[in-house]
Amino acid sequence: MTAESERRTEIMDAVERLLARGGVNAVTMRAVAAEADVSLRLVQYYGSTKDQLLGATLDRLADKSVERWQARTRRQRECASPRDIVESFFDEALPTDRESRGFHRVGVSLEGLAITDPDVAGRAYQKHLKELADHLTGLLQSDDRSAPAARLLAWEVMGLAHGLGTLLMTGQLSEPEARTLITNYLERLGPQLCL
Repeated sequence: MTAESERRTEIMDAVERLLARGGVNAVTMRAVAAEADVSLRLVQYYGSTKDQLLGATLDRLADKSVERWQARTRRQRECASPRDIVESFFDEALPTDRESRGFHRVGVSLEGLAITDPDVAGRAYQKHLKELADHLTGLLQSDDRSAPAARLLAWEVMGLAHGLGTLLMTGQLSEPEARTLITNYLERLGPQLCL
């Protein structure tokens, strides 16, 4: 890794930490410089605006998230049933540790941006959602389940995971309660997953 790419990585890591702690509002050029322990001028070299910094960092986060999920499904794909795939998605998506809570916090912040300001940061979040849905759809599609049906199921699973994650993060649900809801959902979904 070159010195320039190392500095860029340090700055993007700083943006990620700020996002995880305080959401999009915590990210300012000065805050990034302080977090990365570099000059404001250096931060501006790698992103002349907050949106450019956010966009680059969010693309990187989205790629990491999708790669993490794909790696998990590759490890279990050989013998995984559709139910196992969906259950694994919930396990990966629920904010149950520091890293996943930080990622969920970032996701909720980006969701707001994607709705209110669908420019750079909003596009990064939309890309992330599409890539997750594409991967999940591909895993759920079968001879008996068409691509459109698999896509709808993927969106349903993603929507429930996101909602449960937010309820968990806001203290409305405990982790055991969220897991009970997932188990109940999987049992109700059972016949569809057998296709």
